[in-house]
Amino acid sequence: MLQRRPVKVVSVALANKIARTIWALLVRGGIYQAPAAMLKS
Repeated sequence: MLQRRPVKVVSVALANKIARTIWALLVRGGIYQAPAAMLKS
């Protein structure tokens, strides 16, 4: 995504994605589980 968009646009998009994930967890009372791909690194 960085190859197509400026750094600031990418960082805002990522922050928005994280905020939406946190909001959904808070509203639904869920527990965050990292994707398996993130656990391998």
